Amino acid sequence: MLLIYPPWGKACEPPAGVALLAGALKRHNLACTVIDANLEAQIVFARANNHPSDRWTKRAVAHLDRNLADIRNPALYNAIDRYRQRVMDLNRVVSSPLDSRYRLTLADYGDGLLSPVNSRDLLASAQTFSDNPFFSYFETLIAPRIESIRPLFIGISVCFLSQALTAFALAGWIRSRFPDIKIIMGGGLVTSWMSSPLWNNPFESLVDLMVKGNGERALLELFGVQPDIKERYTPDFDFCDWDGYLAPGRILPLRTATGCYWSKCRFCPETAEGGRYRPERNQDILEDLTALCRRHRPDHVHFVDDALSPSFLRSMAGHTFPFTWYGFVRFTRDLTDPVFCSALYRSGCRMLKLGLESGDQTVLDRMGKGTDLKLAARVLAALKQAKITTYVYLLFGTNFETESAAEKTLDFVVDHSREIGFLNTAIFNLPRFSEDAALLETDDFYAGDLSLYLSFTHPLGWDRRKVRHFLERRFKKHPAIAPILRRDPPFFTSNHAMFIRT
Repeated sequence: MLLIYPPWGKACEPPAGVALLAGALKRHNLACTVIDANLEAQIVFARANNHPSDRWTKRAVAHLDRNLADIRNPALYNAIDRYRQRVMDLNRVVSSPLDSRYRLTLADYGDGLLSPVNSRDLLASAQTFSDNPFFSYFETLIAPRIESIRPLFIGISVCFLSQALTAFALAGWIRSRFPDIKIIMGGGLVTSWMSSPLWNNPFESLVDLMVKGNGERALLELFGVQPDIKERYTPDFDFCDWDGYLAPGRILPLRTATGCYWSKCRFCPETAEGGRYRPERNQDILEDLTALCRRHRPDHVHFVDDALSPSFLRSMAGHTFPFTWYGFVRFTRDLTDPVFCSALYRSGCRMLKLGLESGDQTVLDRMGKGTDLKLAARVLAALKQAKITTYVYLLFGTNFETESAAEKTLDFVVDHSREIGFLNTAIFNLPRFSEDAALLETDDFYAGDLSLYLSFTHPLGWDRRKVRHFLERRFKKHPAIAPILRRDPPFFTSNHAMFIRT
């Protein structure tokens, strides 16, 4: 079997999902090859920019090798201005060759004619695969490997909207070029589509099997294997070009559970999708870490869970590791303890991502966040004392928020600005099938049958225009907040934040 992780997204680390699928297949002695086409295509695309037309692009192309080497060098991250210049030059190299139809950055890909949330456009991308910017990459680098391997199945993992159009162009190209090979499609985005109560597969003519959720069992059954329901698998990262990723060292992504252990936030798409929480045993994860470290020698580990459980954090705090690590957590009582936070630091923890969402307690209570602001303040203080960087997420414009509530968020952030390393400010999109969608006057946010979100008439008059005005004129310009926002890594954001001094 051949597994492909398609372009386009941040190329800081290998894809965790296909690594786990590869581990499951190899556990049962089934041949499996993985192509991280996202990383490959980015490097190929950057090196193909041979005709720069302006001074900036000429300079960026001339210094491409130096900039790639620097972005992989930890020393660069101690000089934020030089880091920013290197990133902007790399972005210039990948974005400049395309005509105005396409939008490409180091973090995103878009098409001015086709939408990734419209099934007809996705099928059109498959039919017109030669128009895709990565078509020549398919022909020159993927085709020879398919011809060599001759797999029975090709699995395409689609996790993000920025991958969808290219994933379908890839599927259309495979169907045309290798018509006897069965095409399977899965990943986080596909799971979200298939979780819709309105799902009626529009891709049957192109994709032989769409997989919802964890794909290990589905792939094994294709080969006639009936795994034990309790069987677990260790990810296989043997496919990785470890030193090719755009990061200062090897970053190993690892998941300790599927789903979220809280699963009560009314604004969260995963709550609307009804996904179950399935944790791994802490001891099993620690054993995986030991084995993976011995084999791949990672410099850093990125825990990619929706939120690491308190139990797992306590397990990590009891060990020391030869890598640094970061991940998403909730504001919990354990994290108010400076001694516990110091133990996390000794274990290698250098950054924690925390979803604060709002600085108004009423808003937090109504959205089901389960966060107490007084406790959150103590967590930020304890993490700062332990030298663990915080990356705090805020969500403005929920149907529970008013302008005065947004002002309270501003006040909370200002009061704790010395304890916040980085900020992510987002404007709320209403999940299409959330419980609140039925209670509000809604409209399509994106025109497309696969859109996961709706726009809505705000019941309190706090609409997107007013929220955007507040963020641009009030929040982002506050002298205590502006410096936090300025140090956020361009394009790479939280994927590089841990390496930057705050």
